[in-house]
Amino acid sequence: MSEYLVEDGTADRTAAVEPQLLRVFLATPSLRLTGPADGVFPLALRARVTALREALLGSGVRVFSSHHDQSWVARGAAESPRVPSTHRAVMTADVVVACVGSPLSSGVALELGWASAMRKPIILLVDRAVEHNPLVESLEEVCPVFPLAYDNSWSATALQQILVTALDWADNTIWPSADEMGATSAPTS
Repeated sequence: MSEYLVEDGTADRTAAVEPQLLRVFLATPSLRLTGPADGVFPLALRARVTALREALLGSGVRVFSSHHDQSWVARGAAESPRVPSTHRAVMTADVVVACVGSPLSSGVALELGWASAMRKPIILLVDRAVEHNPLVESLEEVCPVFPLAYDNSWSATALQQILVTALDWADNTIWPSADEMGATSAPTS
């Protein structure tokens, strides 16, 4: 951080504060619910998760995706315990972006439970054509939720623009402006 000199010759550190990148946890279905018995993560779902992650990264945020950060589950590879690092990632995230399918993935359900207990803003990417678990439908009663109908046909640009809008909502939910907090201007003499 740099220091800037102000008129009275003192150092002003506040002018040198750099904006913090939003930290996003990407909650996506696990292999057990979506994959075939042979243990290979389906390519269509892998492409969807990768497109979401790339759009988020392209939006200028930090992203934790257990499928990318902890490596894709591969045929013949033993699964390692993921709960401790995944829980830490949810704890340190500013917002959770969750792909909600039907049936609801047990991993996504667990991650949504952690996020809602921590009152994290949640962006839900849902398929409007399917009926969702009532617990998912009632999340907004305990934490801020921004539901988005997700469409696999979106272009990369459209996906990024839609996510930027949702991330702006999350950013304003986390750090409301002075006007939203009810601040008034300083009294004048």
